[in-house]
Amino acid sequence: SAGCRHGGSSQQLAGTGISSSASRLFHSTASTMLATRILRASKMVVGIGIKDMEGSKLALRKAIKMAQPGDKIIALHIPKLVPEMLLSSMSDPSEASEDTMEAFAKDPAQTGAGITSQAKAAAEEEMKALGKEVEMSYKVVDPVQDVKVGLLRAAAVEKPDFLWVGPGVGGHGSIPAFAATRAKGLTVCVVRDGM
Repeated sequence: SAGCRHGGSSQQLAGTGISSSASRLFHSTASTMLATRILRASKMVVGIGIKDMEGSKLALRKAIKMAQPGDKIIALHIPKLVPEMLLSSMSDPSEASEDTMEAFAKDPAQTGAGITSQAKAAAEEEMKALGKEVEMSYKVVDPVQDVKVGLLRAAAVEKPDFLWVGPGVGGHGSIPAFAATRAKGLTVCVVRDGM
């Protein structure tokens, strides 16, 4: 039986046992949750690097899988600063090995562009496979001496909700542990798929 009480307290909907105030509360709560989700789209930063490019791609793919409509993903590469002062401190730079000279010859911007293009290809492939579009951007910051610290600083500038990183070569990288213990105000996700 349907009941009705005046004074705005409650009114049961016929045959349901649900009061109209409970129904309004449910719809109000559902609307608020949806509005909150729309207004609170997540921002994710994915650390990408040349040492563990496969792990970087796995982290990027996982972030895309987890992304919801309205989320934004930033693939961020932090190049390592090549100490140019080493050449000036060598007594005879012509005696340096080929590997040493090759390391000095690498242009961080050129390396960053290559890493970014690999990340873009992996992201496009994943989005196509999942049939979804995610807002993506790719950034290469200025080279730093300590990539771990540089990643956390550059990520902090972006103010993300999540930082995704690969496990490092062979699952033994130092960045995941450093990020997990030192990052503040965000969730660190270490992707170890395929380990």
